[in-house]
Amino acid sequence: MQECEREEAGRGSASRASRRVQGLPPKEAKSLDEVKREARKTNAAKRKAAEEKK
Repeated sequence: MQECEREEAGRGSASRASRRVQGLPPKEAKSLDEVKREARKTNAAKRKAAEEKK
């Protein structure tokens, strides 16, 4: 590999930094209860659709 190819193979200046390093606040996340509730609703709708299909 030649010298110029090695430079292109690495990340270089295009590497990403975390939100904390950039000084940004963390992304908002749903509570575990909300996630579980939504999953139950989704699964119930899938079961109902599968039952109607039979």
